[in-house]
Amino acid sequence: MFKTGCLLVMMKAAERTASRLVRDFGELEKLQGTRNEFKGFVTASQENAESKIMYDLSKFKPDYSFLCEEAGAVEGENKAFTWIIDPINGKGNLMRAIPYFAINIALTNNERAVAGITYDPMRGECFRAEPGSGAYLGNHFRLRTSSREQIAGAVIAVQSDHEIDLQLAKKGATVRRTGSTALDIAYLAAGKYDAVISKGARIWDMVSGEILVREAGGFWDAAQAEDGSYNLVAASSARLLNIVKECL
Repeated sequence: MFKTGCLLVMMKAAERTASRLVRDFGELEKLQGTRNEFKGFVTASQENAESKIMYDLSKFKPDYSFLCEEAGAVEGENKAFTWIIDPINGKGNLMRAIPYFAINIALTNNERAVAGITYDPMRGECFRAEPGSGAYLGNHFRLRTSSREQIAGAVIAVQSDHEIDLQLAKKGATVRRTGSTALDIAYLAAGKYDAVISKGARIWDMVSGEILVREAGGFWDAAQAEDGSYNLVAASSARLLNIVKECL
């Protein structure tokens, strides 16, 4: 079922971390305080989650390197393999007790992704993929994109300028702004969205999602900006990808 043991370890690490994030979500729902107090609570939650994931992965492969949202680059003895971690993708949602955020973990070999997961703590859903093995929800449910080719009637998740919303709406698309690029991409792979636009995405936001989308039959375009971020467009079909890119 798994080409590498790494994917199973990633899934277990995310699952263990997710249980703590669910508890933190419950605390935030009850918490009364200032915005800075909410921000401090979520920042501490994110740092703890990242440390826990790094610890679990290091036990399995102690010589691998890391690239994390909080810790940054941590060079290991084995520089060819790197774990890329975003412990809470959608931190703003968690801060407001909105149940739409995810854990992203990917493994790269010489900068090529070889395994990736997006884990939704609030629903206990794990979207996973390895190149050449397909994309799955959990252990058995195969993911497929919607294969939609027309923009009219398409549902498109956007993390970008609001002017893009207007361009998409003029062409008949329905726009969703959710606050989590990682879950948006996973939902594209699952056929729930037809396209995703994310301007200014970081590598940890999307590297696991690229495997998911490609293995689910979708199409991907991520142009790197001068600041190192990416302007991402992904879609269920090549035709829709090109149509959406024309709106940017």
